[in-house]
Amino acid sequence: MSSNGVVADDSMKSRMRRLRLLPAIVLVALLCVPSHAQQQRARKPVSFAILEDYDKGDDLRAVEADFKLFQSLEIETWRGSLRWDDYEPQRGRDDFAWLHRFAELAERYGIELRPYIGYTPEWAARPEGSDKDVWNNPAARADDWQRFAGSIAAALAQHRNVRSIEIYNEENAKQWWDGTPEEYANTLIAGSRAIRARNPRATVLFGGIVYPDVGWIDRACGVAGAGAAFAVLPIHAYPESWLPPDVTVENYLDQLTAFLPTADRACGRKPIWINEAGFPTDAARSERDQAYWWVRAVATFLSHPRVEHIGVYEIKDLAPGQQTIGDAINYHLGITRADRTPKIAFYTIDLLTDLLSTPTISVDDDDVRVVAGADGAGDLHYHLLTRTDGDRVLFVWDRKSSRTLNLSVPGVQSSVEFDVDGRPLGYDLDAAVLSHLTLTAGVPRVFRLLAPASR
Repeated sequence: MSSNGVVADDSMKSRMRRLRLLPAIVLVALLCVPSHAQQQRARKPVSFAILEDYDKGDDLRAVEADFKLFQSLEIETWRGSLRWDDYEPQRGRDDFAWLHRFAELAERYGIELRPYIGYTPEWAARPEGSDKDVWNNPAARADDWQRFAGSIAAALAQHRNVRSIEIYNEENAKQWWDGTPEEYANTLIAGSRAIRARNPRATVLFGGIVYPDVGWIDRACGVAGAGAAFAVLPIHAYPESWLPPDVTVENYLDQLTAFLPTADRACGRKPIWINEAGFPTDAARSERDQAYWWVRAVATFLSHPRVEHIGVYEIKDLAPGQQTIGDAINYHLGITRADRTPKIAFYTIDLLTDLLSTPTISVDDDDVRVVAGADGAGDLHYHLLTRTDGDRVLFVWDRKSSRTLNLSVPGVQSSVEFDVDGRPLGYDLDAAVLSHLTLTAGVPRVFRLLAPASR
């Protein structure tokens, strides 16, 4: 057992470690460069981040243990909050000493930082609001906010691993932003101006919104200058956790059909990130349920042509009694337990990042043909993502029914199937047709389809 709680012999930290379990002929095929030319399709970058919030003064030894888990997953990006009420507890009295140590530690582990700033201190907050809290209120004086945004941006500019700064978080929910869309837009514009002046390397992000909220984005970006103030539009995704039961992973992004034309018109066309997503383990949902959810979520979200990034919430469960905002589900969203021992989903995320660790992907669902077995009243889903090296990653599941089907995928030579815990399950030296593919209701199957090897 390693010091961070990960079983060393079973960490599956790299693709090569997994592939040692496969026959040599498959290993050779996996490592060969494809000779065939893939059909030209639109390609997009793909990236992953892990979310974990730290308060100023948290034990950096505990943070380091988390960063070791990041390394095990080969995820090199952190997202989390930097609280205004932590770093400027009194007007004009900044305290960035811990923040510098945190950024230096991340840099030693090769981790880039994408923080969001928010949580208004009591001294700066507009006193009135719809609830008793003040941390979610807009600033009473724009000058206070702009000064802090510039000050923390300048502090972060001392660290080359800081890639972006996001302005507040989930501001289209009163629980997190007790103001109007127009007040948020003015906060965004002022913060962006200060950040770009003091840290021009850092990309400015719109605060991640709770869901694709058409009316909210129209009003926020309707304020002159708001669209030009940010470069990326993030959205959060928790279907099957808090949302009504009819909102599932598979239909969650249907909301983008109405959202994107409005957002593109009002804000300008921006990359779309799902920079916060998660699913809990609790009495009603097992670790394997969580692992299945993550496969379905990553496959579904990345199959949307505009989505380029997935943020995994979060690295570990909260310990009993640890303070949190929200209900009991918040304690169980980690992909490891509170003591950092991995859940099944830890290995699922490791598998998915390995399979999709490629500079760009194309979404090629149209290349999949159901040869037999599509009949019935099930709810069949499949997604095909093509890597830069020509290999393809196929996800297939039926949410409601068990069935057997045959799938045809052109331009592949052989296949390797993986369990959601990352273990290779088997290989097929003739993968042009995946025949007698048995699906169990709700259980996704994951294949890497190998392109013909160069001669």
